[in-house]
Amino acid sequence: MIPGFAIRLDSMSRAISSVIIPAIDPENRLAQEQAALLLGQLAMMSGQWDKVERYTELCHADLTSTAKALKPEGGAATTAAGEELSNRIAAAQAPSEESFREVSAALEELVQAVDEDGGDAFRRHLHKEVLEFGKRQAFRDRAWFVACGFDVNAGELPRIEELIRAG
Repeated sequence: MIPGFAIRLDSMSRAISSVIIPAIDPENRLAQEQAALLLGQLAMMSGQWDKVERYTELCHADLTSTAKALKPEGGAATTAAGEELSNRIAAAQAPSEESFREVSAALEELVQAVDEDGGDAFRRHLHKEVLEFGKRQAFRDRAWFVACGFDVNAGELPRIEELIRAG
């Protein structure tokens, strides 16, 4: 049996902290900084690797349900962008980072098209729905990256396990 991700990530972290960082010239501040950054990323990955699939599914489900609920109204550009969004949602075989990016890009294309020739009511509705989705996604992403230590309101964020469980 091959070593699991947790063991492999721990092994890489130990190699960096006990061998590589001590071997870096103390005067080479950039190398010291980058090694510490790498160590921090490995620590985050160690705590997240077994949650990536569920997190991706959660984000993807929210994006696709938001997009599916839209009923594009407008001219040729809006209609074409709405059809492309539907096609990209249908083409997504399973939730993945790639399909999330593709559906997100199609939704962005719809926002641009609706600003060109979308109906006024649909434009307002689309902008509201996209903004609400963006707020939910930003909240999820803040929780996902809380271990970076940059969020000034980290205490208000749920643990990623809670976020995934709440779905």
